Amino acid sequence: MKIVSHTFRELLDHKALQALGNFAKKRGVKLYLVGGSVRDLLLERPTTDIDFALASDAIVFAKAFAASIRATCIVLEESPATARVIVKQSNVSVVSWFSMDFAQFRAASLIEDLRLRDLTINAMAVVFENAETVTKWSRERNAFHVIDPCGGMNDLEVGLLRFPSERVVREDPVRLLRIYRFAAQLDFEISEAAIALVVKHRLLLSSVAMERCRDELIKIFKVKEAYPHLRQLETVGLLKQVVPSIINPDSAWRSLKDFEESPIPAGLGAYWNGFNDYLREELGVEADRRVFIKLAFLCGDNPRSVGKHLRLSQKTGQFMANLISGSTALKRIMPELTEKRIIDFLRTYMSDWCGVLLYAAALYTIDSAILEQVADTYYEHILPIREQGRLITGSDLIRTFHLKEGKQIGNLLKEIEDRQFAGEIRTREEAFAAVAALIRQQS
Repeated sequence: MKIVSHTFRELLDHKALQALGNFAKKRGVKLYLVGGSVRDLLLERPTTDIDFALASDAIVFAKAFAASIRATCIVLEESPATARVIVKQSNVSVVSWFSMDFAQFRAASLIEDLRLRDLTINAMAVVFENAETVTKWSRERNAFHVIDPCGGMNDLEVGLLRFPSERVVREDPVRLLRIYRFAAQLDFEISEAAIALVVKHRLLLSSVAMERCRDELIKIFKVKEAYPHLRQLETVGLLKQVVPSIINPDSAWRSLKDFEESPIPAGLGAYWNGFNDYLREELGVEADRRVFIKLAFLCGDNPRSVGKHLRLSQKTGQFMANLISGSTALKRIMPELTEKRIIDFLRTYMSDWCGVLLYAAALYTIDSAILEQVADTYYEHILPIREQGRLITGSDLIRTFHLKEGKQIGNLLKEIEDRQFAGEIRTREEAFAAVAALIRQQS
């Protein structure tokens, strides 16, 4: 399923939001557009989520509204009461969806609720009478309609990130990371007062579930130019606080920066589309291979340890380990690079050779001709053999040569595969002839 993001103004034209205003009015419920939704509306950012707040009975309201438009409702929290309505719209080629979250005030009033939010730019609200009035307000940019107790409107205008109070940091220390995540995503500056609070309370992160810290950190790595923001995390001591085993030599940071500036080197230009598709493949926790190549630069010799600490999947930890071991193997064979050595390298790192090559290119100084030679060997020699598949199987050997299951069959199959990749065998007939000769030699 392909998920399509829309600008907020596009979503306001959706019939579900048109229906929401009428539904709330009939039930006598006053709705507020809040938080990140007001921010995204003002910034005209793509989104798939819309946040609403109301004084009471948020779950009851959400369930009733979902039923009225035949949408799905999921209860997210009981306290504060929060429910999500998921709206889907399909056509022949794509399924687009967005969600509406309805949350009950976390305090006695809307103003107090806003003061409890993570950042001033997320602590604004607008009365939602209907989609048309919100659209009109957003076009006019009339600050009169914005409920803004923390000065978020001005911070949004100047590109500044602040905490509404020290209290919000103490109540949820993951916000120490989140402010850097928003700095990366929005390219905003962090106020000196906020940085001071980060330094003061950074040790509180140890009380936060690692999964929450990991998710904020991964969102920073996902930004196209994460390097300067990760450097800031390092400067204030947050990076080590989240991942104590992470390393920080200048060479590692330089490689990370080089990779972000040119993830696919010029020598691989002929295969740019294939490498780009590879980088965009999701590997885990809603992140693609590009993210974990970046993370691997800072893992040193401990990629599995870092992966385990961050609660990443074993597959992700193995991927980062392959990048590091593969780049070392490639560096070792570069002084005397033969076709056989390239083929052996590609076979060893078959599923991750693209990542290894990109990682190594940022880590070492590799001539573009070498990068091109490795890629050419894969696409012109290895890939056709992979697509052809095995020429013979164990069942073929048992049936044709009356062999018994065991080590001999495995050895014979490996020998045939080695010769196939070496270009010595190309057909089933040649494979059977080679097996017959090998058996004669062994008897």
